[in-house]
Amino acid sequence: MVDLWMPGAAKHSVGNTGDMNGGPSRVVWHTTSNTSDHVFANELGWFTGGGADVAPHLLWDPFTGEIAQLFPANSRSLSLQNDGAVKTNRTGVYCIQIEIVFTAGETVNGKKYNNVAETPCKNLDKIMAWLKSLGIAEKWPAGAPDGLHRQDVSLSFWLNNGGHYGHNMVPGNSHVDPGVMPDLFKVVTPPKPPTPKPTAYVPPAFPTGLAPGKSKPSAQSLQKALKATDWLDKSVALSDTYGPKTQAAVAGFNKKHGLNSPGVSYDPAIGPKGWKLLFTLAYG
Repeated sequence: MVDLWMPGAAKHSVGNTGDMNGGPSRVVWHTTSNTSDHVFANELGWFTGGGADVAPHLLWDPFTGEIAQLFPANSRSLSLQNDGAVKTNRTGVYCIQIEIVFTAGETVNGKKYNNVAETPCKNLDKIMAWLKSLGIAEKWPAGAPDGLHRQDVSLSFWLNNGGHYGHNMVPGNSHVDPGVMPDLFKVVTPPKPPTPKPTAYVPPAFPTGLAPGKSKPSAQSLQKALKATDWLDKSVALSDTYGPKTQAAVAGFNKKHGLNSPGVSYDPAIGPKGWKLLFTLAYG
C-alpha cells in the first residue's frame, strides 16, 4: 500500500480534493517566486491561504530541505492550467505537482544561484524515493528542462507518456519554469562500509615446564599445531606426553627455521620463539 502523504513532509491539507482521470502517472516540476529573504513559511502561508486555489501537492525548499504537502497523492492539485480539452491537473493515476521555492538568479546566504541544479537540493532524494514508491517512471519523456522557455509537447504525447515534466512542457500552459533541473535519476551508490582490519593473531602464551619426555596438557596443543603445519603425522594420537614423535617433529621444525641451539643439530625442545612461530604458521 502506497503512502498518499509523503513520509517526512509536513502535512498541511487544504481540502478541496478531486478525483484523477487515470492513465500514466506523472510529476510536474514548478518554481515559485519567493520572498527576498527566502522564507519557506511565507510561501507555505500563501499556498494555504489566499493562494490555495493554485496549490500544488508539495512545496519544497532546496536550500533548507523543508517539504510541505497540501493534497494527497491520489487527488488532483491546482497548479496547472487546463488544456481546454483536458483537465490537465487530473491526468494520470497520479499527477504530482511540486513547487520549488526558488527564483532564477536569487542570492541565498551571499551566493547567487542561476537555476535549481545549482542549489543544494536538500532532501531531493526523499522526494524521489516517494515518487518512485508511487510507481512514477523515472524519466523525462520529452527531455529534461533546459532553460526558462517553452518546450511544448502535444496533448496526445502528454496523455500517453508518464514520467517527469517541467511546467514549461505541459499543454495548455504558458509558464516557462522550472529551468535547468538537477539529474533526478542519478543513481547514488552508497559508500561501501570500510573492511574491518583483521585482528592480529596472538599465539597462546608459552607454557612453562614443557620439555621433551615430560607430561603436561600443553603437549597436546603443541601436537595439534605440529599437525596443522604437517610436521607431525595426523595419525599420531594426542597425548599429554612430549614423546619421541613430538620431539622428532619439533627437531625438524627447529632445523627448518634455524631455531636449534648453537652447535646442536637435533634439538627436540620447543622454546618461546619457536612456539610463537609455530602457532602463527598454524593458525595466524
